[in-house]
Amino acid sequence: MRQVRKIKPTRRSISGNVSYKGLPIAFESSLERDFIIYHSFKNDVIDIVPQPIAIPFNKNGRNYEYTPDFFVQMAPNTGKSLIVEVKPKKEWQENWRDWSDKWKATIAFCREQDFRFAIYDEDRIHHLALDNINFLMRYKSTSVVPEEVAAILEDIEQRGCTTVEYLLERYFKSHLYRPQGKRLIWHLMANKMIGFNIWSDIRSEKMEVWCEHS
Repeated sequence: MRQVRKIKPTRRSISGNVSYKGLPIAFESSLERDFIIYHSFKNDVIDIVPQPIAIPFNKNGRNYEYTPDFFVQMAPNTGKSLIVEVKPKKEWQENWRDWSDKWKATIAFCREQDFRFAIYDEDRIHHLALDNINFLMRYKSTSVVPEEVAAILEDIEQRGCTTVEYLLERYFKSHLYRPQGKRLIWHLMANKMIGFNIWSDIRSEKMEVWCEHS
């Protein structure tokens, strides 16, 4: 899909862009921004398109068009791709009767295309995984020593799976260098150079990590 409606700056809410695969994805609210941040980090997402399609619907005998917020294309065999509406929980709950016609048309469209329609509010967007991603982004551009990176990646690949605690003990045993070691590991996580569970406590030394390509 391609974007069918351009998002323009507005004074009524936060707007801007999130970089995804080197390209900007526009958002019209902080909730949309956070939705993009989380889904752009997921390995099973291969594309995110804002304002992806105009879906015709009829309400009270009049024809209209509805443009959902996002199309999220999922990798093969990982689940159905999504047509998404991002709305605060209070707003969609108060207006669902008024909006039901356009949503019914969207659900019918999704069935035809083998997509899934989903409404994402703050309950589905603001969670531990998003907190972890925002934390890791602080270390995405951290300066690291290439030799240390190579040694750690080789060690993880040979072991298949290990813990942050093991890596710190082996390569940064002195407490003086412990913070440096943690920053390096968070850098590897932020750049997806090692695998880890985004839904766990990424600051814990007990956390397991593995070779991302194993």
